[in-house]
Formats: sequence, C-alpha cells, structure tokens
Amino acid sequence: MRVVKGAVDRSLQAIELLAREARWMRMSDIAAELELEKGPAHRVLAQLCEQGWAEQDEQTSQYRLTLKLSLLGQRFLHGLGLPGLVQPILDELAAQCHELVRLTVVNEGTLAWFAASQGAAPGLMYSPSMHSPIALHATSVGKVWLATMSNDEAIGLALRGGLGQPNGAGTSKAINSVDRLIPELELTRQRGYGLVVEEAEPGVVAMAVTVRSLIDGAIVGTMSIAGPVLRIPPERYDAFYALLREASAKLGAVWPRQSVDRHVNEAA
Repeated sequence: MRVVKGAVDRSLQAIELLAREARWMRMSDIAAELELEKGPAHRVLAQLCEQGWAEQDEQTSQYRLTLKLSLLGQRFLHGLGLPGLVQPILDELAAQCHELVRLTVVNEGTLAWFAASQGAAPGLMYSPSMHSPIALHATSVGKVWLATMSNDEAIGLALRGGLGQPNGAGTSKAINSVDRLIPELELTRQRGYGLVVEEAEPGVVAMAVTVRSLIDGAIVGTMSIAGPVLRIPPERYDAFYALLREASAKLGAVWPRQSVDRHVNEAA
C-alpha cells in the first residue's frame, strides 16, 4: 500500500535534509532525496522560505536552511539548562586528562555530538568536527553504547549506521563485519569502556563510557576522551577510565530529566 505523505511530513523531511547537508542544494537534488516530483518539492521549499526556515539564493536558485532552526534549538536547550549543567563537568575532566573530552546524547536511535571541552595545549590539540555523523561500530562512544544492548539490537543499529558497507566510516583498522563486532561488544562489556585505536581516524585513540540518569537509570548519552596515540598509551587507560567514570557519575546526577518532563507536560 502506498503511503501518502502530508505537507507537514514533507516539510519536516526537507528541514532534516537541509540540516544534514548544511550547504546550498539544487531543488532537483532535494526533490530526488525526498522522492518528490519537482512541483511538490517546489511548493514545500517555497513554504519553508516564506516561513523563514529556508532561503533561496537569487543567482543560483539553490536552497539552504536559515539560522532559525539553530536558534530555536539553542533556546530549547538553554531552557532545559543542560549546557550550563554539563559544561563545567566536561571542563574539569579536560583539565585533568589534558585531552579532548566530548559528550554525546541519545537521539532518534543513534548518538549525536552535543558538547566538548579541549584540555590539550595550543598546538597540540586534536579537534575533530562536532557535526559529523557518528559511526557506531567505529567509535568508542558508539561501541560502549551498543554494548549496553542485546547483540541483535546492537547489530541492527550498526548495520543501519553503515557497518559492512563499502567505503564505510573509519580506517582500515575499523570493524567491518558482524563477526568482528560481536566479540568487540563482549570485550567492551567486560572492561566497562569503549575503545578505538586508529579505527575512527589514523593516529588517534579514544575511550568512552555511558552516561546514565540517576533519576531512572536511563542511558542518556556517552562521554569520551580522545587524543593522539603517542599521548594516550595503554598504560594510561586505567587512569582515564577512572576519570571518565567519576565524570559520568557527576553528569548523571545533574542530568535534567525532571526539567525535560516538565517542558513536555507544559507543551501537552
């Protein structure tokens, strides 16, 4: 049975596409991605432009998002108080380990980068993008999150995230099959943290733990320490793991689950 999508569905899908691409796009490319004819695609984009969600370049006729969505997101997060609660904890951990510390949040069946703190000295910084998608099978944050699930659930998420695909995320050292993923998840469960050594990027090691809300025990995100292999040898793993566990407990204690519930109830 063919599912007919409404105007709201098409508009939201267009916003998600433009946010994901974060660049000027031709209408024909947008229509193809959304599986729409050019006429309906043009009407969706015209409506988004009229409402201030998107803009069209007068010379090229291409489209991109305005900052309206980003500003609304910032207002929502500041309303919850989350950035102000987590940043001091990340800063403290970065000062202790002298490396990059990053926090992800669980969002729509995957992880998304949320906040970071740089502890390395200028000139020695490892500073990757905070906007790139997270390959669950090739990152420390992804591995430790998958390890909290059943193998079947973890495999499903990893496959949807690109596991086993040609030219997939990560280096040649990254896990590229289900057969390699399962023992890695078991090892992650045993030691308590996710670990990648030159799997996500050459010359970089990262380790991560989950963050659980103390209110209900739900996993709300993950936190990692990352830096050059030469600065994070295996001899430092135990010390970094202890720092991560301590910081994770602090995050879980301040995570504003009650604040989130209050905002949801107010909107209902």
